[in-house]
Amino acid sequence: MKLKTFLSAYLLFILILYGSLGMVSVYMSNNQIDMLRRQSERDFGRISSTLAQDVTVLYSHMGFQRDGLVEAVETLVRGYSHYYRGHGIHLALFVQAAYAGDELTFVQNEQGHFINITGALPVAFLNLALTFQQCITESMTAMQDIQRIFLVLAISFSAIAAFAFYIVFAQVFKPLDIVARTSIKIADGHYGERIYVKGDNELSQVARDFNRMAEKIENQILMLEEEAIKKQQFIDNFAHEIRTPLTSIYGNAEHMQRALLDEGEIIELTGIIMERTNHMIKIANSLLQLATLRDYYPAMCDINVEILFANVARTLSIPLSERGVQFTFKTDIDVMLGQEDLLRSLLLNLCFNALKACPKDSGQITLEALKQNNKIILSVTDNGCGIPKESITRVVEPFFQVDKARSRNQSGAGLGLALCKQIAAVHNAKMGIESTEGIGTKIKIEFTNP
Repeated sequence: MKLKTFLSAYLLFILILYGSLGMVSVYMSNNQIDMLRRQSERDFGRISSTLAQDVTVLYSHMGFQRDGLVEAVETLVRGYSHYYRGHGIHLALFVQAAYAGDELTFVQNEQGHFINITGALPVAFLNLALTFQQCITESMTAMQDIQRIFLVLAISFSAIAAFAFYIVFAQVFKPLDIVARTSIKIADGHYGERIYVKGDNELSQVARDFNRMAEKIENQILMLEEEAIKKQQFIDNFAHEIRTPLTSIYGNAEHMQRALLDEGEIIELTGIIMERTNHMIKIANSLLQLATLRDYYPAMCDINVEILFANVARTLSIPLSERGVQFTFKTDIDVMLGQEDLLRSLLLNLCFNALKACPKDSGQITLEALKQNNKIILSVTDNGCGIPKESITRVVEPFFQVDKARSRNQSGAGLGLALCKQIAAVHNAKMGIESTEGIGTKIKIEFTNP
């Protein structure tokens, strides 16, 4: 592009330069020739007038006799011719039968450039014509020399202009060259490449826009890579999660098929099979709910927060009493917008997770709702084992488990917090986790709509 633009601009410059030079040369030539023509006409008129006066005087001295007058005039003309030859003018006289009018011509031959004028001598008693030839070679040569100088200057200026054009276009297109090289690097996978921007012109703005585009591409690529990693981890975790119950189901079923069992053993083995099957059903239901919530728009309605919290407490009453965990709830608000069954599911998942993390007979769980800066915040706080710092950002990933052995023993599949995050997202809410190992965890759901 730079080369094409340079050649186009330079060719246009050359056309304008040499076109202008051609017009100036033609104007100079025409002007010079016109000036020489007028000068020659003036010289011819002066010489012919002076010669006519001398012929008239000569005629009067000869007693107005025509005999021998032509020879005398020719002698007079030769004197004139000898005098004017030093000025580059040649004169000749001849007798003409009738007046044919003045004639001016330009002649160029091996001797040079000439102006020829033929006209009648202004005497009434003789039909004489004067031929006037003036050499203009010196003037024409000088004009041609000036034209050659102009041509040499134009050629020199063209070479200098070519160099100047190249430097200017190199500077102008430098940002685009950098953009092109950087885009090649980005296309080769170096997504962190950026352009150093200096100045505040249109091309600098192009470079800034390119940097923003490259940043978005890099972020998109990183997001895609992260999504790919998460998908692979999801597949790996899913395969690992269902392999254990499937292995248990297959092993117990095979044992029932091959061994002679009494009624008690059959009941025990079928109970294990049903327990493992129920675990897989829970996983399937959770996955189905996650898939359903991906593009879900909740049916928003007014929810009495105190009644919602009371329903959660009632559902948790038996597990809480079995583990000896104290549960309290409090609210500073009366009503909030949302889909009640989804929010109840969210709070139950958070509370069940807190219950699993709390120590037996000394655990405490607090469910709270408050309004802060025109935002409603629901929070679940426990004094459980906490979450390692490096795992806080990953606990919302499907099937991720901080302590796989403890989660499996408590029938967890690592989908609860993923569901909670998705429920919060469809309500345009943000879920935040604060946790310290050995002290406890606080999970907050911040609703932007009151």
